[in-house]
Amino acid sequence: MRPIYFICIALISIIAGCGNEKPKPVTAAPSLVKVIEVSPESVSIPVHSSGILLSSEELKLSFKTGGIVSRIPVREGEKVKKGQVLASLNLSEINAQVNLAQNGYDKALRDYNRARNLYADSVATLEQLQNATSAVSAAKSNLEIARFNMSHSKIFAPDNGVILRQFVRENELVSQGYPLFLFGTAGKTWKVKTGLSDRDIVRINSGDSAIITFDAWPGVKFPAIVDQVGEMANPSTGTYETELLLSDNGYRFAAGFVGAADIFPAKKESYLLVPMGSIIEADRQAGYIFTVSDSNTVSKIKITIVTISGNRAAITGTPAGIKEIVSEGAAYVRDGEKVKIVK
Repeated sequence: MRPIYFICIALISIIAGCGNEKPKPVTAAPSLVKVIEVSPESVSIPVHSSGILLSSEELKLSFKTGGIVSRIPVREGEKVKKGQVLASLNLSEINAQVNLAQNGYDKALRDYNRARNLYADSVATLEQLQNATSAVSAAKSNLEIARFNMSHSKIFAPDNGVILRQFVRENELVSQGYPLFLFGTAGKTWKVKTGLSDRDIVRINSGDSAIITFDAWPGVKFPAIVDQVGEMANPSTGTYETELLLSDNGYRFAAGFVGAADIFPAKKESYLLVPMGSIIEADRQAGYIFTVSDSNTVSKIKITIVTISGNRAAITGTPAGIKEIVSEGAAYVRDGEKVKIVK
């Protein structure tokens, strides 16, 4: 019995001694992060926009004189050939004007011949001959005007193209110069008309390159060039109209395609390009990144996101002298925390 007694006493002593020991504090392991070296780069930040595809040249076709439209043998959206008749006027009034001008010219010519003969016989005066000469000249001009108006009583297609819009129907009365058609020339050159904000228009100049994509041809990138830059804002939209020229490259185009455009300004600017994974708490153009000091301590810095290109973002607002930022693991660290860098 005595050995069992001493064993129990020893166990009780050990347990009592262990209860008096204080627990050792647990030290948290530093967060593991990856870093990347960064430095300012001169890059051309693209301007993103969208626009409508149009024919490279659009014309508003109208009659020289007003009248009743007698015939329109084409329809909106129809392709036409150069020289094809698109519309004609009722010639009743125009023919009467030509006949009136012709009769006036014939009479003036007879009066001139009579005055010239009388002047040769010293019967008419020089003034009478000069008046007859002036009358012939005026009558001839009136005849030429009437014939010119008759020749423009029909509208011909100025080139191969398509009727983009038709504004008038047969038997309607149109005034002088009122457009009947919006005509688009056919060819391999097209244009995309887009509206840019004042913030973007100051970065764009004629001759800048661009890339345009269309839903009709997914995955195909069409190179383009800035042809015209608007100098006055559209009163209804507040944007500046800009035209981009491009070639169809053998693909079928139609006026009205909606295209997405990336315009690349020739002037480059200096930005920091950082991986998207390094930005946290992004809200529109604001966000944060972590920089790493020589003592492996991270600092949280607010930045401005200028644009996103692929998996990288161009940012501004960082202090000068930044060499390394956290590229992976930024979501798991806190400002001022020591980290362990994983190569």
